[in-house]
Amino acid sequence: MKAILIVEDDRIYARTTANWLVKNGMNARYVLSVDTAKDFLSNNEVDLVLSDFRLGDSSGVELLEWMKTHGYSMPFLIMTGYGDIPGAVEAVKKGADNYLPKPVQTEKVIGIIRELLGRRETRERPEQAFYVCKSPLAVKLREIVRLVAPADGLSIMIRGASGTGKEWVARQIHSLGKRSDAPFVAVDCGALPRELAASELFGYKKGTFTGATEDRAGMFAAANHGTLFLDEVGNLSMETQVLLLRALQEKRYRPVGGKEEIQADIRLLAATNEDLERAISDGRFREDLFHRLNEFPLYVPLLKDCEEDIIPLAGFFLSYANGELSKDIKGFDRDVKKAFKAYSWPGNIRELKSVVRRACVLAGEDWITLKDISLPVDVKPSDDYRLDMERTEWEAIVKALEITGNDRKAAARLLGISRSTLYLKLKKYGLI
Repeated sequence: MKAILIVEDDRIYARTTANWLVKNGMNARYVLSVDTAKDFLSNNEVDLVLSDFRLGDSSGVELLEWMKTHGYSMPFLIMTGYGDIPGAVEAVKKGADNYLPKPVQTEKVIGIIRELLGRRETRERPEQAFYVCKSPLAVKLREIVRLVAPADGLSIMIRGASGTGKEWVARQIHSLGKRSDAPFVAVDCGALPRELAASELFGYKKGTFTGATEDRAGMFAAANHGTLFLDEVGNLSMETQVLLLRALQEKRYRPVGGKEEIQADIRLLAATNEDLERAISDGRFREDLFHRLNEFPLYVPLLKDCEEDIIPLAGFFLSYANGELSKDIKGFDRDVKKAFKAYSWPGNIRELKSVVRRACVLAGEDWITLKDISLPVDVKPSDDYRLDMERTEWEAIVKALEITGNDRKAAARLLGISRSTLYLKLKKYGLI
């Protein structure tokens, strides 16, 4: 049973919330202060933290930053009263997964908590966290990842178009490497304000600039002993690039406004969809940093070049969309599959996921049809009776597999077909 820690300085409210979570099948404990929460986290296994925004003289944000500094990566939710919502939103910007207006005893909150706990499970089991692609280019990439992941001292640059899954590749490298038990911290360099990038990466000291009311650790500290993933690294300013290069070369860094250097024990992975060689010639990226990051380049293929994976990936995203949207869509009809294969997917895997989620919302029947996907491709609709036959066959195969506990030999016997015929149909419907 998943363990949830409630941090709330109102004892009655803390006990009420804990009891409510227990009634909903969760193992909930509560503490009344930030200091007690730190002690509890240091001595107990916790899967999710649910913290009040205001905690006496302290705050949930202080606890969140302490957790990040000390390598705790479990989901973190902020509870807040109406007047503190702006502060809670700021907490989300600093790394909280969501904020929940008080009172939190609603079914919606249970859904949010279960979703976050489910995400953590997939992070802990990375091989099951994503469809394992079977196209030749994807298989080749996966084999290279397996070989390079244990090479801890090697700098890896993950290159590929937007939406191809570069962060997932980085997570695979981390999970198969020597630091898999330590934090994985992902930073979107494109979302960092240029003037604040250095303080976000390396932290800052109190009084360094307006608003720096206390010392704050940066992403390097949060990733200590683990992996720091810098996505879209080409967006960093030249000044930040200098600091990053020095930190990587010296394995030490200095917080903004600080005097003492801190040891940097991290594995750094970088990714970009930009032509960094052109950025170097344009004077926007340092050549020495490029060579430091690009010791071993990995190239993530476009979705359109992995045609064998398009339908299975769509099915994978549909299974998640069904769970998140409380739907029970069985699959895609023949015309949709033809449209998926005919489309060029400029947004790659990210676009496919969005199309599937939207179609799951719009679908008025058990199957997603052409009218639900709105892709700019010319696909002539098939005869309805052919689609009905396919749907019936798909349902029969799924039912047979369920009855036989996924025993293909027994399922084929139940369906009255050979094992080889069943295998071909499983492949046809994206069930393997």
